[in-house]
Amino acid sequence: MTKTVNWLSICVFFVSGLFVQTVEAQASKTIESITNSHQINIAYRDAPPFSYKTADGKVVGYVIDLCNVIVSDISKHLNIRDLKVNYIDNKYLPERDELLRDQKVDMICSVNANVAEWKNLADYSIPYTYSWTRFATLKDKKITNIEQLAGHTVSVTAGSVDSIALNKANRELGLNILVITTPTMEKAFALMHDGTTSAAFINDISLKEIIEAQTDKSSFYISAKGVGKPQFFVILLPHGDNEFKSLVNQSLCKIRNSHDFAKIHDIWFNSPIPYLKLNLKSPFSEEMEQELALNGNCNPVTKITTNE
Repeated sequence: MTKTVNWLSICVFFVSGLFVQTVEAQASKTIESITNSHQINIAYRDAPPFSYKTADGKVVGYVIDLCNVIVSDISKHLNIRDLKVNYIDNKYLPERDELLRDQKVDMICSVNANVAEWKNLADYSIPYTYSWTRFATLKDKKITNIEQLAGHTVSVTAGSVDSIALNKANRELGLNILVITTPTMEKAFALMHDGTTSAAFINDISLKEIIEAQTDKSSFYISAKGVGKPQFFVILLPHGDNEFKSLVNQSLCKIRNSHDFAKIHDIWFNSPIPYLKLNLKSPFSEEMEQELALNGNCNPVTKITTNE
């Protein structure tokens, strides 16, 4: 974790001089609440390497690192030196909607994509990475494409972007797949592992992490072709609070425009994952940089003012 802390320190220092414009703070319910309470509420769920709680109680992960930098910027902007972060465990994905609807959180820092189906509940930050929905099967089933799953039973996390992609493909291809929904990705995978379902549909980053953690990891096949469109992962924000969203995006843009953005990515995707010691061997690529540039505009970069 020393590596992570060092890179984050470098990132905060380095990117602080990148802004070229100034955006004055405007009234917002979220900003007002943070200012009055000196607290910010962040939801996460167990989804390494994006977010997870370690055995000693620390909440860590790739998007948690990004959100910590954002919190630091917000703290400086609001001149709150003792800003406290409250981590809220969004243990089961379906509970996410309640957290958003009841405005119990200021940011959801975990695996969430910018799909239209959630637009009535939340606003989205610009994306920070992307993946595809893919399916995993047992190799001995010799299933290599989604068409071979016609008439089969499969598993997927309830309320996930993977379930949206699966259900859309099921309808459009007329596959008559029976879909079992589960509260977690791990449960969806376990149903496939024990033979209850023929395949589990999960984003390919999380799928690789889950398989790497298995003792029989060579027993599984991951589909070569993604289902639907690529998923662009974002931070979920309170619906309709444009001022707070602007602050978050300004901070995330300066991280993305930093030379250290790729290094932060590689800590979690191309090195042993802190505390878990699994390596996904997925370095930051030129393709990823281009996709993020096309799907999350950071120009012109703006500046968060501070009251120091």
